[in-house]
Amino acid sequence: MCNRIINNKSNILIVDDTVASLKLASDILTAEGYQVRSAITGELALESAVEHPPDLVLLDILMPRMNGFEVCEKLKAHSNTRNVPVIFVSALPDTKDKVRGFALGAVDFLTKPYQREELLARVQTHLEVNRLRNHLEDMVKERSAELNASEALLKSSLERLTQANAQLRTLLNTIPDLVWLKDPDGVFLACNLQFERLLGTKEANIIGKTDYDFLEQKQADFFRENDRKAILSAKVVSNEEWITFAENGYCGLFEALKTPMYDNTGKLIGVLGIARDITERHAAEAKIQRHMRLYAAVNDCNKAIVHSTNETELFLKICKAAVLSGGMKTAWVGLIDPQTCMVLPVASFGDGADQLQNIQVSADADNPYGNGPCGVSIREQQPYWCLDYINDPATVPWHALSSEFGWSASASLPLSRDGQVVGAFILYSEKPNAFDDDTRDLLEGMAQDISFTLDNFSREIARHKAEDEIARLAFYDPLTGLPNRRLLLDRLQQSLVDSERHPDYGAVMFIDLDNFKALNDTKGHSLGDLLLQEVASRIQGCLRIGDTVARLGGDEFVVILDHLSDDITTAGVQAEAIGNKILDAISRSYELQEYEHYCSASMGIELFHNNNNSAGELLKYTDIAMYQAKRNGRNSLLFFDPAMESALEAHMVLEKDLRSALAENQFELYYQLQVDKDRKIVGSEALIRWHHPQRGLVSPIEFIPLAEETGLIIPIGKWVLEAACAQLKKWKNSPFTHSLQVAVNVSASQFHQHDFVDQVREVLNRYQLNSEQLKLELTESLILKDIEDTIVKMHQLRELGVSFSLDDFGTGNSSLYYLSKLPIHQLKIDQSFVRNINKQTSDTIIVQTIIAMANSLGLESLAEGVETEEQYRFLTELGCKLYQGYWFGKPVPLDKFETLIQIDTSQAAC
Repeated sequence: MCNRIINNKSNILIVDDTVASLKLASDILTAEGYQVRSAITGELALESAVEHPPDLVLLDILMPRMNGFEVCEKLKAHSNTRNVPVIFVSALPDTKDKVRGFALGAVDFLTKPYQREELLARVQTHLEVNRLRNHLEDMVKERSAELNASEALLKSSLERLTQANAQLRTLLNTIPDLVWLKDPDGVFLACNLQFERLLGTKEANIIGKTDYDFLEQKQADFFRENDRKAILSAKVVSNEEWITFAENGYCGLFEALKTPMYDNTGKLIGVLGIARDITERHAAEAKIQRHMRLYAAVNDCNKAIVHSTNETELFLKICKAAVLSGGMKTAWVGLIDPQTCMVLPVASFGDGADQLQNIQVSADADNPYGNGPCGVSIREQQPYWCLDYINDPATVPWHALSSEFGWSASASLPLSRDGQVVGAFILYSEKPNAFDDDTRDLLEGMAQDISFTLDNFSREIARHKAEDEIARLAFYDPLTGLPNRRLLLDRLQQSLVDSERHPDYGAVMFIDLDNFKALNDTKGHSLGDLLLQEVASRIQGCLRIGDTVARLGGDEFVVILDHLSDDITTAGVQAEAIGNKILDAISRSYELQEYEHYCSASMGIELFHNNNNSAGELLKYTDIAMYQAKRNGRNSLLFFDPAMESALEAHMVLEKDLRSALAENQFELYYQLQVDKDRKIVGSEALIRWHHPQRGLVSPIEFIPLAEETGLIIPIGKWVLEAACAQLKKWKNSPFTHSLQVAVNVSASQFHQHDFVDQVREVLNRYQLNSEQLKLELTESLILKDIEDTIVKMHQLRELGVSFSLDDFGTGNSSLYYLSKLPIHQLKIDQSFVRNINKQTSDTIIVQTIIAMANSLGLESLAEGVETEEQYRFLTELGCKLYQGYWFGKPVPLDKFETLIQIDTSQAAC
């Protein structure tokens, strides 16, 4: 805001029948220190104004009974209020209203609703203008009165010239104005002391001479012509003249009154001249005019601030406002280049504006062009006022331009954005000393308003960026930059609609990475994210222009292929070719932060045409096909088959039932005999069975993989361990079963729980069991999954007395390393080898090797799947210690198993 240049105690009358508008204007002006009166009708306004004339009236046009035009007309007709400035206020004034208002004597128009800065600016302007006008009128009246008095005095003196010559001389010499008398031919008859100083000689040397004896002919001709005008008009003639005093060289603007003089008979004596120095008054009026222009420029600047939508538009408008409304010679805005520190013009207007594109100005003090007004202003972050441009040493590099375009003074005002100076607003005036205190205040306020607007633009840009980022996050995956689920569904819906208008088939592909969780678990999510980004890039590289790939979430991607063949078979071949290309690209090696990784994917595909399926159904079908591809071995693709959906639904039903099986006590342990070479029962393997309430007995081959997949294997495995130990507790007191050992299968998920050892210890202590009777069967894959964790846990369990059997030995990555490191008690020969004894030489050799290795290491060897006498005898001959299989007995429920134990014990006793 510029500094106030009027007394805040000014009295303002607001006339408005709308209370809200009345209060708003009153509050704004009262807050600025004005004395505010209000009236809600024209009648009240007239009564108040006439009784106590205000300094300014804000007058609403549309009011009941008496509108604003009528009020204004009555105010201007009354002597008390005719000089009070009136500003009309209207919501939407049209040109006719403005013409009528100005014709009635209004000084300005304001538009509702009020803009605070505009209201204050206009009120301040017209209060100041009115004050100055009143002041000038008073001065003119005073001066006119003084001149009239002087003229009357001179006339009276001339009439008594012969009687009071001395008194007249004294009187003339006391008058501060220049006074002289010429005859009709222009010959001086008399003058006072002030006139003597003008011509630089005494009255005696002046009388009898003419202007041509003292002045140049042009000046003398000018004075002589004005004398003739006075004589011919027979009345006072006024003119303004720049006069230089010969005595001291003073040059000033004088107002000259020339009056024809007559004697008592009416005969022309000559011309009486009186001249008064009005230099200061002229300067004051010029100052007012400059301020008025600057007020107009500020007003235009405010309009530019309100209506501009970007910096470029704003800068050009304020440059135009400074020149066209503010009276400046040239104006430009320069912004700092952050790399070179040069101040580059971005907008300019006025004389020499075109040349400014090549002007050299810098904000760097070490640059030859960096110590001028603009550079200093930017560095010191304050305005630089150059009042004599051509003679200022700081402006030497630009003197040629100033001479060419008439720059006599300049102002450089720094502009800031977000608290940082980013450039400057530079103004040039054709007049020296053009920037007085009031002008500086106005321009500084303008620069502050511009900087405030730049802050707003900056915030608006930041807001748009934030909105763009929100929109991007709403429709794109932040990790890969691919469309997300939301955008995918939108594009898939568009593809479905498009397929109704074209004969071509489209396809949807659902892609899921195989074993992605293992990478995250072992190497961390950062490498997992890198893999997802690379996979996204590779998929994109396999697609055609117009195809879409989106990340659905996690390690799932979806591809939309549009405009395949219009033949379904050909379209399927095309989709399959692209799918295989994608799988091949995904399967190539990855360099993830110097870690080499291999990855594969499973894919489901479904064709679409004529919008025969919804977007949701297509994603569901491809998901089902992808899931089936994983179950079939991964790293492959499958087209959706309705039979898959039925199988999946059955799978989901089975999973639901499996989740409730524990709570509803549907599981049971079966036991299968384990015998020695003499066929004596030495123990059993506990095998879980599921008695489904509708389906009956469900095979472990069907539900154990499902339990592994869903994580239910952990609570189920815990139940098996609990049930087996509870049964050992019951057998402890029976002579038939007290020495039996029970083998319990443990899954990898169960074994690698952090508290698995504590679980086993707790159940052994709770049932007070001889831990040697509990044997845990582990697979080779379980051991190798986390070998370090396996070694620690197996040794902790062995310290409790628990023994271990290595199940399915020979089918995995068998290694003598872990046989030597781990406390394994028993090797269990897989039934696939036992089944082929004497049928396949390789399997026979493997069995011989396992038994020999076990005997060499002091381990038990147990052959499972023994189904014939021939197999049993061969294994016995090889030195196998223990046996399990249908030849000795199938897995049976507890009661049947206990009967077999009793029979075996009875036969042994006989």
